[in-house]
Formats: sequence, structure tokens, C-alpha cells
Amino acid sequence: MKRPLAIVVSLSLFSFVLANEPAPPKTQQLQPTKLISAEKFADQSAFGVKGKPGANGWRAGIGEWTIVDGAAYEKSERPSEKRPNGHEAVCEVVTDLGDLVLTGEFKLGDSPQVGFVCRDTNQPNHHLGRVVITPKAIWIQKMSGIAKETRREELTRVAAEIDPKAWHTVTVEVSGDRWIARIDDITLEAQHERFADRKGRVGMVARGDGAQFRNLALWDAKQPEAAK
Repeated sequence: MKRPLAIVVSLSLFSFVLANEPAPPKTQQLQPTKLISAEKFADQSAFGVKGKPGANGWRAGIGEWTIVDGAAYEKSERPSEKRPNGHEAVCEVVTDLGDLVLTGEFKLGDSPQVGFVCRDTNQPNHHLGRVVITPKAIWIQKMSGIAKETRREELTRVAAEIDPKAWHTVTVEVSGDRWIARIDDITLEAQHERFADRKGRVGMVARGDGAQFRNLALWDAKQPEAAK
């Protein structure tokens, strides 16, 4: 018996969605549960328009964000009367999460520093924490405040050789008061009560110009039953 065309089309679309949804990553502490967003950054629609999210929830905030060679490409905000020192480029998903897993790929290019970040649910959202990556080092820092009130405290750092011209992988787990970051085969862990606050924004930042990002995915997550 032949299926009605509408059902065939519907089944085909359902299969397409499943085929393109990223598989949950290998994690150390958390079990990914609900996929919040998955974005390849293949075209400009990924960013939406200024102040509004793109198709998969990503907002191009401060700085200039474009698509170059199938990946997000950033330029930091230039100095202005509002911000005399300029500002790093920022792109985030607005959400409301406790434990989470973030994965993706990045290339430093000419940027001296990139980071994968969380902010809290205050209005405006205050900085909460981030993993920072440079060509020579990786560190995790806890944060608080916003704008001129921003405060940061480095919790752990390792020396690392990060090729600016190569693509690298990142997996971030924020599990209660623990932050675990894996960049390629390098893993860092840090602990601070600040990390347990709910996360209202999650994303990436970069200084200077030229960093690229692709295949970003964000999951809600939970502690495995055996770990409770």
C-alpha cells in the first residue's frame, strides 16, 4: 500500500532533522540530555539581525560577525566614545540552564585570545566564568560583574601549544560548582561556587580580529544516576 505523499514528505523531513542533529559528546562529569542549540555557522542567517537571534538561537552581540569559509569570523569592536578601549567580539545563546555541555571547533587565526563563556541570569547578565585559550596557554577563570564592574579570578592554567592556523575542538562541562574544559587532548578542571549559578547566556568571545568558530552545540545536562 502506498503512503500518502504528505506522510512521505513529513517522514523525510523528520529523518533529515535526526540525521543532522549532533550526537551527544563524550563527557567526563555530565550526561547531556536536551539539545538547546546546534549551529554550523555555514551562512549569515546563523546570526539573525542585530539584537535578535538567528535560526538556532545565536545572537551576534558586540563586534562584527560574518561567515568566512563556512565558519563564523569575528572582528572586535573598535574604540569609540562609548568604549574608549574597544571590546572583544561576543556571540551568545540566551537561555536558562543549570548544568550544561558546550562543544565546538575554533581557529585562533590572527586573534590573540578566544574564550568560551557563561553569564548569569541577572539583568543585565553578569559574567560568570570562562575558559580562555591563547597560542601559549589555556586557563579557567571565575568572573562577576558586568562592564566596568567586571571582576575575574584565574583558577587554573596550563602551558599549551595551540596552532593559530589549525582547527581545534573544545568541550566545556559546567557541573554544579565544577568547570571542566577539554581542548583537543588537554583537560583542565576548576571549582568555584560561582559556577553553580544559573546560566542565562552561553557562547564565545574573541579579542582582535580573525578567530573562527563552527559546529557549536549546547546541551542541557545532568549528573548520571550512578554519580548522585
